[in-house]
Amino acid sequence: MQKIGSMFRDFLTPVIVLLMGGVIAYDHFAARGPSAPTPLVDGRALGRSFAPAAASALGDGWKAAADALEKGKSVGESQSALQDAWKDARIRAFSARVAPEFSRVLTEGAEPTDPVKRAEVVKLWRDFASGLKGEK
Repeated sequence: MQKIGSMFRDFLTPVIVLLMGGVIAYDHFAARGPSAPTPLVDGRALGRSFAPAAASALGDGWKAAADALEKGKSVGESQSALQDAWKDARIRAFSARVAPEFSRVLTEGAEPTDPVKRAEVVKLWRDFASGLKGEK
């Protein structure tokens, strides 16, 4: 029994330590497979940052509607003022904050020319929608 313990201590322990060192070194230095490409634009973050601007634009629309109603316009005319003011404020905010980022992926007015580019735009738009909704 003492001979087996001596053999383990003198031979197997260093071999096991070297083997474990090799596994750790391989894990640390081995080349990893190709990682997913980093998107040009973080759509979720962009959506989260735009959501307050969109809400503010809607608030501007409701203020315009209240102003119109206060001036004696009909509810229908006031709702029209709401829609016009909201649309204008939303377009200004989108043009200033979102459009420049979207154009990094697809130039405004352009069409995706291949399935890879189309998938990239789809992902950006879905991520943007998720960000607007506050999803993680």
